[in-house]
Amino acid sequence: MRANVLVADDTPANVLAIEQVLEPLQHNVVTASSGDEVLRALLKAEFAVILLDVHMPIMDGFEVAAQIKAREKTRHVPIIFLTAINQAPSDVFQGYEAGAVDYLSKPVEPWLVRAKVGAFVDIWLEHKRIERLQSDLAMAEQRQQQALQINEGIVQGIAVAKMALELDDHERALDTLDRTLTAAKRVISHLLLDSVDEIQPSDLRAAQ
Repeated sequence: MRANVLVADDTPANVLAIEQVLEPLQHNVVTASSGDEVLRALLKAEFAVILLDVHMPIMDGFEVAAQIKAREKTRHVPIIFLTAINQAPSDVFQGYEAGAVDYLSKPVEPWLVRAKVGAFVDIWLEHKRIERLQSDLAMAEQRQQQALQINEGIVQGIAVAKMALELDDHERALDTLDRTLTAAKRVISHLLLDSVDEIQPSDLRAAQ
């Protein structure tokens, strides 16, 4: 699975350099040259990590980070600030307050960029894996519930047929069993085709 990595810097040469550094990771690198472009990109796709230049025109990195963290959909996306090597400690503190999880000084060290981005991407991929497992578990629980309802319908059908036999109403007994089994086969067929949303266990009860 490929993750999306957002790189934001108003200097094209810096963006190109980071793209080349990240290329070995083989993930999707999306670029932005302004704060507005960053926010628009976040509306279109989900990102594992954002590399965000502190000093951008109109809207600086701190303002962009604050807006990212203010949105429920993006507040958990990790932000790594790109900054000059002589960044003032007060600016670093401001960055962490705005929501940054880390800093990288420019010019960047390729191995360090790959290591940090790779770590956050791995966390994102693991999160996605857990989400898929949870979805699979929910689906399995839903199918188990459907199976229990199918079993209940069959048991009820057999009970009705048994009562009919006790009353010597053989025709009704056979008809009830036939309709119950037909309905059960139809529901099981839906299960086998993974069409869980189309399953109607009430079909079994309606057949009685």
